Amino acid sequence: MRKIGLTYRSLSGTFFSIKNNKEIQFESSLERDFIYLMEMDFNIINFLEQPFTIKYKDQTNKARRYTPDFIYEQYNTSSKNNITTVVEIKYIDDLKKNHSNYKSKFNAAEDFCTKQGYQFKVLNEEDIRTPYLENCKFLFSYKNKIFDSENNILINSLLSNIRNQESTTPRKIIQSSSKNIDKQLELTYFIWHLISTNRISCNWGKSINMDSEIWIDKRF
Repeated sequence: MRKIGLTYRSLSGTFFSIKNNKEIQFESSLERDFIYLMEMDFNIINFLEQPFTIKYKDQTNKARRYTPDFIYEQYNTSSKNNITTVVEIKYIDDLKKNHSNYKSKFNAAEDFCTKQGYQFKVLNEEDIRTPYLENCKFLFSYKNKIFDSENNILINSLLSNIRNQESTTPRKIIQSSSKNIDKQLELTYFIWHLISTNRISCNWGKSINMDSEIWIDKRF
Protein backbone atom coordinates (compact mmCIF):
# COMPACT_ATOMS: atom_id res chain seq x y z
CA MET A 1 0.00 0.00 0.00
CA ARG A 2 1.24 3.47 -0.85
CA LYS A 3 2.12 5.78 2.03
CA ILE A 4 -0.64 8.35 2.54
CA GLY A 5 0.65 11.88 2.78
CA LEU A 6 0.51 15.36 1.30
CA THR A 7 -0.33 14.79 -2.35
CA TYR A 8 -1.86 16.32 -5.45
CA ARG A 9 -4.83 18.53 -4.48
CA SER A 10 -3.42 18.31 -0.92
CA LEU A 11 -6.11 16.46 0.98
CA SER A 12 -5.50 13.10 2.57
CA GLY A 13 -7.08 11.31 5.48
CA THR A 14 -9.37 8.48 6.47
CA PHE A 15 -13.09 7.77 6.13
CA PHE A 16 -14.77 5.29 8.45
CA SER A 17 -16.73 2.90 6.23
CA ILE A 18 -19.64 1.29 8.01
CA LYS A 19 -20.12 -0.98 5.01
CA ASN A 20 -16.59 -2.37 5.52
CA ASN A 21 -16.39 -1.71 9.29
CA LYS A 22 -12.94 -0.11 8.94
CA GLU A 23 -11.11 3.10 8.14
CA ILE A 24 -10.57 3.70 4.41
CA GLN A 25 -7.66 5.93 3.40
CA PHE A 26 -7.90 8.58 0.68
CA GLU A 27 -5.30 10.82 -0.96
CA SER A 28 -7.47 13.56 -2.43
CA SER A 29 -10.88 15.12 -1.96
CA LEU A 30 -11.97 13.40 -5.18
CA GLU A 31 -11.06 9.98 -3.73
CA ARG A 32 -12.97 10.88 -0.57
CA ASP A 33 -16.01 11.80 -2.64
CA PHE A 34 -15.81 8.50 -4.50
CA ILE A 35 -15.85 6.68 -1.15
CA TYR A 36 -19.22 8.35 -0.42
CA LEU A 37 -20.56 6.89 -3.67
CA MET A 38 -19.39 3.36 -2.84
CA GLU A 39 -20.56 3.61 0.76
CA MET A 40 -24.08 4.65 -0.25
CA ASP A 41 -24.53 2.52 -3.40
CA PHE A 42 -26.92 -0.32 -2.52
CA ASN A 43 -25.43 -2.52 -5.26
CA ILE A 44 -21.86 -2.31 -3.96
CA ILE A 45 -21.11 -5.06 -1.44
CA ASN A 46 -17.65 -4.00 -0.27
CA PHE A 47 -14.62 -2.01 -1.37
CA LEU A 48 -10.95 -1.58 -0.58
CA GLU A 49 -8.39 1.14 -1.19
CA GLN A 50 -5.01 0.48 -2.89
CA PRO A 51 -5.74 -3.25 -3.20
CA PHE A 52 -2.63 -4.51 -5.01
CA THR A 53 0.43 -3.45 -7.00
CA ILE A 54 1.01 -4.25 -10.67
CA LYS A 55 4.50 -4.53 -12.15
CA TYR A 56 4.84 -3.26 -15.72
CA LYS A 57 7.22 -1.56 -18.15
CA ASP A 58 6.69 2.00 -19.35
CA GLN A 59 7.15 3.36 -22.87
CA THR A 60 10.93 3.43 -22.38
CA ASN A 61 10.93 -0.21 -21.24
CA LYS A 62 11.76 0.80 -17.67
CA ALA A 63 10.35 -1.39 -14.88
CA ARG A 64 7.54 0.33 -12.97
CA ARG A 65 5.01 -0.41 -10.24
CA TYR A 66 1.41 0.78 -10.17
CA THR A 67 -1.11 0.61 -7.31
CA PRO A 68 -4.75 1.38 -8.30
CA ASP A 69 -6.84 3.55 -6.00
CA PHE A 70 -9.79 1.22 -5.30
CA ILE A 71 -11.42 -2.11 -5.96
CA TYR A 72 -15.09 -2.83 -5.31
CA GLU A 73 -17.47 -5.75 -5.61
CA GLN A 74 -21.06 -5.27 -6.67
CA TYR A 75 -24.14 -7.41 -7.24
CA ASN A 76 -24.78 -8.58 -10.79
CA THR A 77 -28.49 -8.45 -11.55
CA SER A 78 -28.12 -10.66 -14.64
CA SER A 79 -25.85 -13.34 -13.16
CA LYS A 80 -25.02 -15.11 -9.90
CA ASN A 81 -21.40 -13.97 -10.25
CA ASN A 82 -20.69 -10.57 -8.70
CA ILE A 83 -18.82 -7.88 -10.65
CA THR A 84 -15.40 -6.73 -9.48
CA THR A 85 -14.17 -3.34 -10.65
CA VAL A 86 -10.74 -1.73 -10.21
CA VAL A 87 -10.80 2.09 -10.22
CA GLU A 88 -8.27 4.85 -10.70
CA ILE A 89 -9.32 8.36 -9.63
CA LYS A 90 -7.77 11.29 -11.49
CA TYR A 91 -8.58 14.94 -12.09
CA ILE A 92 -9.20 15.87 -15.72
CA ASP A 93 -6.32 18.33 -15.93
CA ASP A 94 -3.96 15.71 -14.49
CA LEU A 95 -5.10 13.16 -17.08
CA LYS A 96 -4.52 15.63 -19.90
CA LYS A 97 -1.15 16.81 -18.62
CA ASN A 98 0.24 13.33 -17.98
CA HIS A 99 -1.55 11.34 -20.66
CA SER A 100 1.63 9.83 -22.13
CA ASN A 101 2.90 8.80 -18.68
CA TYR A 102 -0.39 7.20 -17.70
CA LYS A 103 -0.96 5.31 -20.96
CA SER A 104 1.36 2.37 -20.26
CA LYS A 105 0.26 2.27 -16.60
CA PHE A 106 -3.43 2.05 -17.47
CA ASN A 107 -2.78 -0.44 -20.28
CA ALA A 108 -1.02 -2.66 -17.75
CA ALA A 109 -3.97 -2.32 -15.39
CA GLU A 110 -6.44 -3.24 -18.15
CA ASP A 111 -4.39 -6.32 -19.10
CA PHE A 112 -4.16 -7.41 -15.46
CA CYS A 113 -7.89 -6.92 -14.86
CA THR A 114 -8.86 -8.79 -18.03
CA LYS A 115 -6.85 -11.80 -16.88
CA GLN A 116 -8.51 -11.66 -13.45
CA GLY A 117 -12.01 -11.20 -14.85
CA TYR A 118 -12.22 -7.66 -13.43
CA GLN A 119 -13.33 -4.38 -14.97
CA PHE A 120 -10.98 -1.37 -15.00
CA LYS A 121 -12.19 2.23 -14.92
CA VAL A 122 -10.54 5.65 -14.78
CA LEU A 123 -12.93 8.18 -13.21
CA ASN A 124 -12.63 11.97 -13.01
CA GLU A 125 -14.49 14.77 -11.25
CA GLU A 126 -17.19 14.89 -13.94
CA ASP A 127 -17.97 11.23 -13.27
CA ILE A 128 -17.99 11.62 -9.49
CA ARG A 129 -19.18 15.12 -8.59
CA THR A 130 -22.81 14.94 -9.64
CA PRO A 131 -26.17 15.53 -7.92
CA TYR A 132 -26.00 11.86 -6.91
CA LEU A 133 -22.86 12.59 -4.86
CA GLU A 134 -24.56 15.51 -3.09
CA ASN A 135 -27.45 13.21 -2.18
CA CYS A 136 -25.01 10.61 -0.85
CA LYS A 137 -23.30 13.20 1.34
CA PHE A 138 -26.62 14.58 2.58
CA LEU A 139 -28.10 11.18 3.47
CA PHE A 140 -24.93 9.54 4.80
CA SER A 141 -25.41 10.76 8.38
CA TYR A 142 -28.99 9.43 8.45
CA LYS A 143 -28.21 5.91 7.25
CA ASN A 144 -26.92 3.93 10.20
CA LYS A 145 -29.33 4.68 13.00
CA ILE A 146 -31.01 2.30 15.45
CA PHE A 147 -34.50 3.20 16.64
CA ASP A 148 -36.48 1.98 19.64
CA SER A 149 -39.78 0.10 19.38
CA GLU A 150 -41.86 3.28 19.72
CA ASN A 151 -40.04 4.92 16.84
CA ASN A 152 -40.33 1.77 14.76
CA ILE A 153 -44.11 1.90 15.15
CA LEU A 154 -44.07 5.45 13.77
CA ILE A 155 -41.77 4.41 10.94
CA ASN A 156 -44.04 1.53 9.93
CA SER A 157 -47.04 3.85 10.00
CA LEU A 158 -45.16 6.33 7.83
CA LEU A 159 -44.27 3.59 5.33
CA SER A 160 -47.90 2.46 5.24
CA ASN A 161 -49.09 6.00 4.50
CA ILE A 162 -46.63 6.35 1.63
CA ARG A 163 -47.52 2.91 0.24
CA ASN A 164 -51.19 3.86 0.10
CA GLN A 165 -50.51 6.89 -2.11
CA GLU A 166 -49.67 6.73 -5.80
CA SER A 167 -47.44 9.77 -5.60
CA THR A 168 -46.29 11.94 -2.72
CA THR A 169 -43.40 14.01 -1.39
CA PRO A 170 -41.77 14.30 2.04
CA ARG A 171 -43.52 17.60 2.57
CA LYS A 172 -46.97 16.23 1.69
CA ILE A 173 -46.69 13.07 3.72
CA ILE A 174 -45.34 14.89 6.79
CA GLN A 175 -48.00 17.59 6.71
CA SER A 176 -50.76 15.01 6.30
CA SER A 177 -49.36 12.88 9.13
CA SER A 178 -49.13 15.54 11.83
CA LYS A 179 -49.75 19.23 12.49
CA ASN A 180 -47.31 19.30 15.40
CA ILE A 181 -44.01 20.96 14.43
CA ASP A 182 -41.86 18.77 16.67
CA LYS A 183 -43.52 15.63 15.31
CA GLN A 184 -43.02 16.87 11.76
CA LEU A 185 -39.30 17.33 12.42
CA GLU A 186 -39.15 13.79 13.79
CA LEU A 187 -40.95 12.42 10.73
CA THR A 188 -38.57 14.32 8.44
CA TYR A 189 -35.63 12.59 10.10
CA PHE A 190 -37.32 9.22 9.62
CA ILE A 191 -37.91 9.89 5.93
CA TRP A 192 -34.28 10.79 5.27
CA HIS A 193 -33.24 7.63 7.11
CA LEU A 194 -35.65 5.47 5.11
CA ILE A 195 -34.44 6.95 1.81
CA SER A 196 -30.82 6.40 2.83
CA THR A 197 -31.55 2.70 3.51
CA ASN A 198 -33.61 2.24 0.32
CA ARG A 199 -36.87 1.52 2.16
CA ILE A 200 -38.29 4.63 0.51
CA SER A 201 -37.41 5.13 -3.14
CA CYS A 202 -36.77 8.37 -5.01
CA ASN A 203 -34.68 9.68 -7.89
CA TRP A 204 -31.10 9.91 -6.61
CA GLY A 205 -30.04 11.54 -9.87
CA LYS A 206 -31.75 14.80 -8.86
CA SER A 207 -31.33 16.85 -5.70
CA ILE A 208 -33.34 15.17 -2.93
CA ASN A 209 -35.42 17.63 -0.93
CA MET A 210 -38.80 18.09 0.73
CA ASP A 211 -40.55 18.27 -2.64
CA SER A 212 -38.93 15.23 -4.26
CA GLU A 213 -41.29 12.50 -5.40
CA ILE A 214 -41.05 9.43 -3.13
CA TRP A 215 -42.59 5.98 -3.29
CA ILE A 216 -42.32 2.44 -1.91
CA ASP A 217 -40.67 -0.07 -4.22
CA LYS A 218 -43.09 -2.93 -4.89
CA ARG A 219 -40.30 -5.42 -4.11
CA PHE A 220 -40.31 -4.40 -0.42
